[in-house]
Amino acid sequence: MGVHELGSQSARTDTGAVVRSAGRETLRIDYRGRTMPVPVDQGLGSLGVYLPRAPRWEDGEPVAVDDLAVVREAVVEVLRFWGFDTEFLELDG
Repeated sequence: MGVHELGSQSARTDTGAVVRSAGRETLRIDYRGRTMPVPVDQGLGSLGVYLPRAPRWEDGEPVAVDDLAVVREAVVEVLRFWGFDTEFLELDG
């Protein structure tokens, strides 16, 4: 998957998923016209990315399994592009 920088804090993958920094503790993922805010916790050279067991788009719709796979891969690729390792952590909500 290729990553294309859109700005200093946003990048798009070849799948069309856009990952943006939305502050120190949040990423925003845009994919197929939908948005998902994702909490993060920055460590030394890595980011902990928190996803709920049943993730939902910002509009409340559940994220399809196929879309979630694309989103997760996009997050990993963009964070690698930005120089971070990724660790996914599960939220109870």
